[in-house]
Amino acid sequence: MTLAKRIRQERKRAELTLEQLAEKADVSKTYLWELEQDETGEKKPSADVLLKIANALSITISSLLGLPSVKMDSASVDLPPSLVKFRDQQQKLGNKLSDQDLQELATTQFRGGQPKTVDDWTVLYFALVRTSKKRK
Repeated sequence: MTLAKRIRQERKRAELTLEQLAEKADVSKTYLWELEQDETGEKKPSADVLLKIANALSITISSLLGLPSVKMDSASVDLPPSLVKFRDQQQKLGNKLSDQDLQELATTQFRGGQPKTVDDWTVLYFALVRTSKKRK
């Protein structure tokens, strides 16, 4: 299935008009329409645009692109000591992290590693919050 068909199918599943999805995803209605009409795959939207559309549809980019994905079990995850300190610091500041936030942070790897300091966790967490437009 083409990206155009998947966008259209997911938009209809979410019961959104083209205009509503465009507004929710913060992309132009015209560009979104062009993506939905692009059955030949000539349009190559950026990762940022794909993420915006996927988030607006409450799906993953891999689902939007039709790529295989796996779900993690909800098994407990050990928190590194620096992440525990970050969690405690945020709680003192009135920003209580959810269990899901902590699990996602604890399983995050970048180039084979994880943040080592509270400051590094702070940068990572707020970068993820900002890019996902998640508000606390």
